[in-house]
Amino acid sequence: TLSERTGGSLLTMPAGNTTVVPPANPRTDEAFQKLLLRISEAAAQGTDAGSLIQLFCRDSRQFFQVSGTYFWRCLSSEELIGAEADGLMAEQFRGSRLKASQSAVAADAVRLRRTVFVNQVDPQRYPMAGEYRARSIMAAPLVVSNEVIGAAVFLQEAVEGYFSEDLAAKATILAGQLGSLLEARRLTQASREEHRRAEILAEVAHSLHGVPDVAAVIEALADRVRILLRTRLVCVLLRQEGPFELRGVAAESPALATFVRARHDRTALRFSADLASRALAAGECITAAIDPGSHALGELVPSGMLIAAPFRTARTQGAILVYPRPEGAFTTEETSLVSAVAGFGAVAIANAELYSTAKAQAHELHQLLEISSELGSIGKLDQFMQAFVVRAADFLGFGRCLIGLLEGGIFRIRWGEEGGEPKRVDISFPEGVGSRTLLNREVFWTDDPSKVPGSNLDVIAQHQVRQILAVPLLGSDGQVLGMFSVLDRLDRAGISAEDIRRARAAAPQAR
Repeated sequence: TLSERTGGSLLTMPAGNTTVVPPANPRTDEAFQKLLLRISEAAAQGTDAGSLIQLFCRDSRQFFQVSGTYFWRCLSSEELIGAEADGLMAEQFRGSRLKASQSAVAADAVRLRRTVFVNQVDPQRYPMAGEYRARSIMAAPLVVSNEVIGAAVFLQEAVEGYFSEDLAAKATILAGQLGSLLEARRLTQASREEHRRAEILAEVAHSLHGVPDVAAVIEALADRVRILLRTRLVCVLLRQEGPFELRGVAAESPALATFVRARHDRTALRFSADLASRALAAGECITAAIDPGSHALGELVPSGMLIAAPFRTARTQGAILVYPRPEGAFTTEETSLVSAVAGFGAVAIANAELYSTAKAQAHELHQLLEISSELGSIGKLDQFMQAFVVRAADFLGFGRCLIGLLEGGIFRIRWGEEGGEPKRVDISFPEGVGSRTLLNREVFWTDDPSKVPGSNLDVIAQHQVRQILAVPLLGSDGQVLGMFSVLDRLDRAGISAEDIRRARAAAPQAR
């Protein structure tokens, strides 16, 4: 690094020829997509449940590069049995019994209904994991129609700290897919009609899996449900951090789909959102009797029974709304089918979200490499900072960017950018909650600076600040050297956790 003193403070910035190298990842997204496809194809070819679980254990063990993969089947809410395994002590595992009350990572995952991993296994706390010599262990529950039917466990005997949030996200998707496919196999054994529908379910899983775009997944999901139940209209609602939005419509004609989208005003959306919320709160499919007066769609949708099937991913909550059909009410079996399709939909949406995140992060890394390369060739501090504020504002999508140095306990803003043009400035960042937060080496942000206790309203009004996101600039010894700040998102949306993460990633380039 090169260091210069400016106004009594030490500022560190990158030297030329700086290179950012992403870590190697043997468990690539491409390999993960291929694994999902192999399991889906096996189910589509009519593979029985036992063989499907064997395939899952063998191929997921190879993908995660672990010592062993194990599948627990729930006998009841109180007990699990070891059904299948691949790798370390597989024969000993089959037929093993586990009480839900025992201290085990699999039991924790079943009880919490989410993926759990432990990277430093205490054999006293987890005796069965200790028996298998586990150093790191991860378990993902299989949840179908709000019922846990089993759990997949991945064990590493050689390495501590092996599992990560990324691997947990992939295990969650795999377990969700396997649970949905096993449910599909169960349905095929009920009757010929159920067999026909389960084949469609397998086709749904296969077709949805290969779609990397969330919007395309939702549209395909709505269309498959409408065909499966031979109904006139299916809608899909989604929400993340805000209210529900209508994200997918499948109708028997383009004219009806257009009409539904046009009529989905506040009244209609409030009706649909209420049903979606009720289904999510119940954690399973619900039904409701409706008539033309309740949904604002008039006589185009007949009176009858509506199905609302909830689904969740790590980021999204949603529901599939299946509107009544003219030929009669939906059966209990058909309601179960919608629930199974919703499970496939959740897996496909989660997979698309994961793909989108990976793609966005790859693009972000490329941008940071470009910024680092461009700025690394600038030897003078003033030129460096003027170039940085312009690139940083563009990278983060904010209207203005500021760089300040800590001088005598006060942040002095020295460089700024607005409208793509850099400028030298010399103003003090107001003392208060924001400056104290930065001095504590924490990020400060607000969507309304005027509501921050003790804020300087005159400064806010003078500079017309709507939002602020500020990150401390730290030296190699962890001391605060200055601050990096962006103001006012260009799209006028609220500051998000992703904005904060990206700002943290960009800030080291200014040191």
